[in-house]
Amino acid sequence: MAMQRILLVLIAAAAARGAAAQSTIVARMSNVRNDKGVCRVCLFDKAAAFKGESGSPVQCQQVPVSGGAAEATFTGLPPGSYAVFVFHDANNNNKMDKNFLGIPKEGYGASRNNLPFAAAPTFDGNKITITDKTITTVRMRLRNL
Repeated sequence: MAMQRILLVLIAAAAARGAAAQSTIVARMSNVRNDKGVCRVCLFDKAAAFKGESGSPVQCQQVPVSGGAAEATFTGLPPGSYAVFVFHDANNNNKMDKNFLGIPKEGYGASRNNLPFAAAPTFDGNKITITDKTITTVRMRLRNL
């Protein structure tokens, strides 16, 4: 009887965890300079991963560009805080190209469009908080320098 109770609790916990991971973030990018290449879009749940210091993105996608716009959809997300980063990989070389000063040569953006002029965007400056079973749309305008 005790074993059945433990099994029932484990099954209920697993079902609750699966049910909670049902939110979606839709990232809509605009101001993409041209339709060449792809937009590389990553979703982060930790500041260190967003900065590239440690950890990795929750999900990443490469999406086509059409008419100066692109869209990525991240599904199955538990409630929490997230930030999205995107860059337009116009030459499809899998990296953000920069000039000799380290200034991006390809358009980039973040989920709250908080793009400091002389610094990289931050997780805290671009985080959004989602709740359970919701669809959240973020509109990101790429900065082209």
